[in-house]
Amino acid sequence: MKNYMKYLCGLSLLCGLCVLSTSCEKDTDSNPTLNTDNLQMTLLESAYPTSLILDLSNSETVNLKVKEQPNYGYPAVTIYSVQVSIDPAFQTVAPTDADPSVKYVTLSTTYTTANMNVDAMELNNAIIKMYQAANNGADPTGLKLDVYIRVKAEVARTQGTECYSNVIKMSNLTVAYVAAIPKTLYLSGTSVKGGSGAKEWAPVYGAPGNFYTLAYFGAGDTFLWGDSEETGTGYSRTSSIDDQASAGIDEAEDGSIKVSTAGWYVLSIATVVDKAKNALVSDLTIYPGAAYVIGNVAGGDWTDSNADWQMKAPATADGIWESPAFTGSGELRAYIKVPGLDWWKTEFTLFKSSLYWRTVDIPSNWKDNVGAAYSVTCSEGQKLYVNFDELTGEVK
Repeated sequence: MKNYMKYLCGLSLLCGLCVLSTSCEKDTDSNPTLNTDNLQMTLLESAYPTSLILDLSNSETVNLKVKEQPNYGYPAVTIYSVQVSIDPAFQTVAPTDADPSVKYVTLSTTYTTANMNVDAMELNNAIIKMYQAANNGADPTGLKLDVYIRVKAEVARTQGTECYSNVIKMSNLTVAYVAAIPKTLYLSGTSVKGGSGAKEWAPVYGAPGNFYTLAYFGAGDTFLWGDSEETGTGYSRTSSIDDQASAGIDEAEDGSIKVSTAGWYVLSIATVVDKAKNALVSDLTIYPGAAYVIGNVAGGDWTDSNADWQMKAPATADGIWESPAFTGSGELRAYIKVPGLDWWKTEFTLFKSSLYWRTVDIPSNWKDNVGAAYSVTCSEGQKLYVNFDELTGEVK
């Protein structure tokens, strides 16, 4: 039976998509015309034998096949996304008027070919997150679950071209929690984006699994962190919390992390996997909030954490940080200060008015090593203005 199960785990699931029913419009100018009239897509029932068990954590891929690529009137690049739910109601709720109480996850990996080998571990992890969110963090490892899947298709970078398949039910799937270092982190809380959204942490350059962010908390505000905008980890599930800023950290009634003293804080988190326990270890440190400019705009001063070039913090979460007036000209270099880290490991620039965090080696400058679009040219007398809640900025 064990060998048979190993064979089954490697077996790809035979699923398919029927042809999108569209019609081509005649274009007398020989230019392609996008046609989105009456788009339809059907995902065929799985040929997978539901009487047997498929262990996603020990499988490599789950194969989904498009019978024919969508016909949008010309050979458009079609992007396929896989959406997954463990809620039976997912079968009956139309995507256009979806009930927000029906939870589903859109897998981050997308596909441009008609034959999609979906990463089984990505599917495994999505199911685990949904199960834990619906069951107070309980571990679904080994349970036989019913899973519901549909596919979304759309033309790349073109709004209004979305269409969805029907939902198929796949039974007797099992999952297993496998601890992994997160690739991204998000911060949510009562004062983050007005309490209605989450913002992404920045990765520490050269240190995978380490992240930082700058945030404002009022007295009594709470926050959560997690590896997606929909998930949150609170006080008890954070391995350690080191309050270096006297923020007055405690556990809130709802399990989130509570801040007693109002102010701007730098949050720094280091994550590693304890393989023996199959657990993620997360060490959170809280520092006083600080950001600086450095280099050419600072008159050629490259001193780390020079108080003369510290940005002035606002009094509210949505307020604007302001740098001292530049005494030199040239490329902008700026950073959030995380004590114990060199400034260039937490550096940022502006890209299309949004903060862009350093993730590559920059031996010379942003222009030469990353690209001209990521290089901000400054003049003497200008200042840097940043909204660290919305992660936007400008020089003027």
